[in-house]
Amino acid sequence: MKKGERQRAFTASLPVFCGYVFLGTAFGATLAQAGFGPLWAFACSAFVYGGSLQFVMVPMMAGGTSLVTVALTALMVQARHLFYGISYIERFSRMGPVRPYMIFSLTDETYSVFCSLPEGESDGVLFRIALYDQLYWVGGTMIGSILATALPLDLSGIDFSMTALFIVICVEKAMERRNRPALALGALISLAMLLLLGPDRFLAPALAVTAAVLTMTRPAKEGGAAV
Repeated sequence: MKKGERQRAFTASLPVFCGYVFLGTAFGATLAQAGFGPLWAFACSAFVYGGSLQFVMVPMMAGGTSLVTVALTALMVQARHLFYGISYIERFSRMGPVRPYMIFSLTDETYSVFCSLPEGESDGVLFRIALYDQLYWVGGTMIGSILATALPLDLSGIDFSMTALFIVICVEKAMERRNRPALALGALISLAMLLLLGPDRFLAPALAVTAAVLTMTRPAKEGGAAV
């Protein structure tokens, strides 16, 4: 890869660096507090690389949750990747041996960076951005895990960082009137599932029902038959 391409990739990935190092550190510390050391932290970020999913996995790993529940939760939490990944199917299919990695590494933030690139940007730049972003996440994870394991620091509450991020995103989306019905629907379904199934088993069913209802009602809304 040419030096100019490496520089463009690094510059484009810097905003992700700022977020991933902090959130990765929070995840590593959260995992360490649950009793899983740096090796587990590295494996999760290198082979799962799921951001919010990794935070959700911590209590599941600590509590011995069944693989079926973990798989369903992973599908529901990460299902959004199926939708925005469609726009890069043709591009990734032309990238030869790195295609599997490009599919694996397409996170929300990496996708946002890709969308901001000038049209016709080289495949090498896209690959480097995806690789740099994962390295930032893995690096942050290891920092958090090592600090929480080696130093007598009270890191209670650091696991709330991902929750706080989602709250900010939710509030931002709620400021747009067109998003409020979907947000209200999701909240009602989640509350119903919580009361019906309890705090340990409501998440995956709530996500599945919410996704199904929104998928079924969207065509009606777009066609003008419902509001």
